[in-house]
Amino acid sequence: MFRDFNEVICLGMGGSYSEIAKDKLFKAKDLYLYQRSLTSIKECIDYVDENSNAIAVLPVETTYKGIIRETIDNLIQTKNQNIQILAETIIPVNDCILSKTTEFYSIMGLIANPNALSKCKKFVRDEMPRQLNIVMAESMDESARLLQNYNLTYSIIGTHKTAELYNLNVLKEHIEDDINNNRRFVIIGDAETEPTGHDKTSLVLFLNDRQGALMDIVQIFVKYKINITQINSKMMNNNAEEQAVFIDFTGHKKDELIQNLIKDLEPLVESVRVIGSYTGF
Repeated sequence: MFRDFNEVICLGMGGSYSEIAKDKLFKAKDLYLYQRSLTSIKECIDYVDENSNAIAVLPVETTYKGIIRETIDNLIQTKNQNIQILAETIIPVNDCILSKTTEFYSIMGLIANPNALSKCKKFVRDEMPRQLNIVMAESMDESARLLQNYNLTYSIIGTHKTAELYNLNVLKEHIEDDINNNRRFVIIGDAETEPTGHDKTSLVLFLNDRQGALMDIVQIFVKYKINITQINSKMMNNNAEEQAVFIDFTGHKKDELIQNLIKDLEPLVESVRVIGSYTGF
């Protein structure tokens, strides 16, 4: 399936976690595609929406922040309704202090983007100099490029992949506040997957304004003895009367049991959109 594509879109560059997930996909599938890096989730999804020969690697959930709404919200609004989740993987977060020097205790400056700083604020506060000179950057990639213009007392927050790409030394590992933080990534594209026996399906249900609608939906899953692994809801179009429910559950949309489940759900809601049946890699 993945060999039918010729381009992969990553969120960010310079050793981003999206690139790390892409590398894992390539290794698992013995795959190589041309890589294009974009700066926002919406840009990545829009590109795939307009280019059926491309897939994108996107974060969908973190231990630290939970579901990443931007990914799901844009995925369900694609013009090409055939775009769906094709696979998923878990990437452990390992933020590192990187520098051109090998001596951590000589570091007096740090170049980082606001998101990286917020994830690693305890380490920066407790382990780095009180008079640390912080230089703000827009991204991990920009941090690494800016570092080339500074002396050996400066460092950045990055990944092992960043260190590899920019020939930097890893001075400290796992500096993030939550050392058990993981990120779940999905691969999206215009393709169909086949059942493997170890699948998960994601769908979105657009609810009508009816009391007890969510309870009725859950009862359908109980009826078919299908395990819900995750359920989230959100308001659509800033209208409290327009609700969408996102559900992950075990099984593949081509399984007869799941097809019967979806048929039973359809009368209870305004519409149903399956946004992928997939397995991990």
